[in-house]
Amino acid sequence: DVAISAAACQYGGFTIPEVDKILAPYAEKSYQKYFEEYTEIAAYNNLGDHEDVLTAADEYAVKKVQRDMEQGFQSWEYRFNTVGSSRGDYPFIAVSFGLDNSRFGRMASMTCMNVRAGGQGAAGHKKPVLFPKLTFLYDEELHGEGKPMEDVFECGVDCSTKAMYPDFLSLTGEGYIPSMYKKYGRVVSLMGCRASLSPWFERGGEHPEDENDKPVFVGRFNLGAISLHLPMILAKARQENRDFYEVLDYYLEMIRNLHKKTYDYLAEKKASTNPLGFCQGGFLGGHLEPDEKIGKLLPPMTASFGITALNELQELYNGKSIVEDGTFALEVMQYINKKAEEFKKADHILYALYGTPAESLCGLQIEQFRKKYGIVKGVSDRPYVSNSFHCGVWEDITPPQKQDLENRFWDLFNGGKIQYCRYPVSYNKEALRSLIRRAMKLGFYEGVNLSLAYCEKCGYEQLDMDVCPKCGSTDVTKIDRMNGYLGYTRVHGKTRYNDAKNAEIKDRVSM
Repeated sequence: DVAISAAACQYGGFTIPEVDKILAPYAEKSYQKYFEEYTEIAAYNNLGDHEDVLTAADEYAVKKVQRDMEQGFQSWEYRFNTVGSSRGDYPFIAVSFGLDNSRFGRMASMTCMNVRAGGQGAAGHKKPVLFPKLTFLYDEELHGEGKPMEDVFECGVDCSTKAMYPDFLSLTGEGYIPSMYKKYGRVVSLMGCRASLSPWFERGGEHPEDENDKPVFVGRFNLGAISLHLPMILAKARQENRDFYEVLDYYLEMIRNLHKKTYDYLAEKKASTNPLGFCQGGFLGGHLEPDEKIGKLLPPMTASFGITALNELQELYNGKSIVEDGTFALEVMQYINKKAEEFKKADHILYALYGTPAESLCGLQIEQFRKKYGIVKGVSDRPYVSNSFHCGVWEDITPPQKQDLENRFWDLFNGGKIQYCRYPVSYNKEALRSLIRRAMKLGFYEGVNLSLAYCEKCGYEQLDMDVCPKCGSTDVTKIDRMNGYLGYTRVHGKTRYNDAKNAEIKDRVSM
């Protein structure tokens, strides 16, 4: 109820962080209630000796809590995927979990994944739901081989072979998010499909006040992302015989000024526009009076410079993809990062670089480029551009190669990023396990892409089918990884996505 209410009060997705730690104390209260319930009945009926009663009471109470947990997560899945918010859409919710090693913390994590793996729907026609998006928080000391929560990790691997979730977020590898966890013990739970927050310290704000100051990530939000069209900028610079970075600076300033205008506009809004967030403590510092303006709450919030078509930028520069080269693309990203840091210091707004998912934008950018510069091989000859800093989906490369190629750009996208690989089979858990562990060492936010397909007529399921090989029906429902999140690309044989995105999905080899 709280989640659906929150979704109705804002635009965009949101995250319930570390849900295992949230639920564990309430599960303990339920356990105590059921335990006392059993012992009272046993005492009333004079059943067995004291030790036997306590053992039986424990078993009874744990079973009851387990059932409560299962029904709770089933209820979440049904409601988040069927009940639209008052804003008119379904709540785009992500949850993170995996660090609580208590009895009920572990139960929460594993039950969440087991419910997702089991699917929803009529018997014989069950399939996984799309929301909430699941994020597994991976700590090598907890989830590594032989570590105390390895079984929870194994549950995650099993779930991912059936539902493509959870995604795995490394907290102990290399990079920004692991550094926050290793230094401060704080988790940066990602929002929606990839967005993450820059550090904001409890007392010092942008910078820690002293060595004891810690960053806070809960209760904060993004002010929005505006995406650059890098191939268009390079083409414009060449057409006008101007330096690329001079033209790029113009558009960086444009985005900067749009963010500043958005910031100033939002600052004038009253807390009553979102009572749950701004008046009742939903957001950091959100205990304002309804008539107060929200400007004082905005400094900890981030604003993003979105990046897409990095592969096409490299192609336009020298006719090589980022698989073949990538030097210029890397140079450009380093430059944009440097400029964003300069803007941040001058404006005191938490600017960050964001690997844009580009759902419909992947086709729009092609239309824009073709209208002005025509069809250029490797740049605009496909009906879509590549997302974020990812290799072209058509590249015939192995998952380790893809991980290594994209790792060059990883630390330059701290406003939001994801790495994912396509697997042609779901039953090879050893391969999945090995590659997920490899990604965790690299510090990635790692997703598994399988392309799940279900026949609505006979219930047969396999990876990536358009016609059921068992009964011949074309009444097929397909679930694909859109970018960072999952979506139904086909429902009862018909697509819900635009032509550009469907073309990209059709071309996928490595993604």
